Amino acid sequence: MLTWFDEHPGGTDALLGALALVLFGTADFVRDGASAALITVIFAVAIVFWRRMPGLGLAIAWIGALVQIATVDGLLVGDLLILGVVFATGFSQSRPVRWAGVWSSIIGGGVAGARLVLYAPTYGDGELIPTDPLYRGVYFVVISGVIAAALALFYTLGVVVRIRRATAATRSERERERIVAEATLTQERERALLSREMHDLVGHALAVVIAQSDGARYAKLSDPNAETAALETINRTARSALDDVHELLLVLREPSGGGREAPGAADLDLLLASVREAGLSVSLIESSTRVPMSAAHELTLYRVLQESLTNAIKHGGRGTNVEVALDWQREAVVFRVLTTETGPHSTPIVVPEPAKKTPGQGLIGMHERMRLLGGTVYAGPLPAGAPGFLVEGRLPFNAPESAR
Repeated sequence: MLTWFDEHPGGTDALLGALALVLFGTADFVRDGASAALITVIFAVAIVFWRRMPGLGLAIAWIGALVQIATVDGLLVGDLLILGVVFATGFSQSRPVRWAGVWSSIIGGGVAGARLVLYAPTYGDGELIPTDPLYRGVYFVVISGVIAAALALFYTLGVVVRIRRATAATRSERERERIVAEATLTQERERALLSREMHDLVGHALAVVIAQSDGARYAKLSDPNAETAALETINRTARSALDDVHELLLVLREPSGGGREAPGAADLDLLLASVREAGLSVSLIESSTRVPMSAAHELTLYRVLQESLTNAIKHGGRGTNVEVALDWQREAVVFRVLTTETGPHSTPIVVPEPAKKTPGQGLIGMHERMRLLGGTVYAGPLPAGAPGFLVEGRLPFNAPESAR
């Protein structure tokens, strides 16, 4: 029912005018006759236009007021409708209409005071308005001020309501913009997450596949079984990557759906084994005891080490020595991946100038993962021009009390 009034403002204003006519028109007809009731009809018509055309409503109200001054002595009950018309001028968005409301309040107070005091009829000895010019002038000022103040009060109420609505609309628009911005940011984060995960999953698998295929070509002449072993590793690596991509897409399509557990520190042995199968010499040095971490920390550690080993495969080649060190401290895990060339078939690990200025997607994703969890990581060539590449970082975590 209430929604109908919001959706049909014209019909609502017409009903308001009709209700005002019935209430105030009946009272004025009983009190002062048909002429007073006709004036109230004019004021009721002015109320009909208070929201859509407040300027026209004010003009109609002035017509009714002038007719009242010329034909009726004293005030009418319908004069209360003038307050609603003046309220509408303060509520209007039009500056000329608002100024018309201000001047109407001032001039209307003076005209009403003059009609009620200066040009009031004589009532004899019992009249309430004194005949002395000085006192009559004081009465005129007081009554005019009271009427003008009443009109100004309702005009001010209209201004206040208009400002509050404008403020609410502005706040609502800002809230809408904030929601849109947050939604856009969320989409960008999801897109970046998908890009990082796909890069880590597919990049490592392709690096192992390429290394195995290259190694099998050179080794099959001296070792006939090398090609078969390489094909088995390629098949296993490709299937594992395909399963990981399938799980990733399943999580993106159905966030609440179940899936395989994300890789973590417990899967590092399998990761190192895949790198060894690609022809690299990998060693793991682990100090202290592994501390349970959250799934996000586990995944970040795994992905950073995976990206480091993938780069070792791509840039180092077969025979490259990779040393992985993990130091489980009280509140953080410190890791280091040192890649050096030792074998005769290893490719020199050189970071070209463009790569130094613009890191690849893998290095960017590595830094983003660590930054999101408050960690730090360095990835770059060894100092003093030594051949090799170093990745080291520190990933803080809140270890359980029992583990500490």
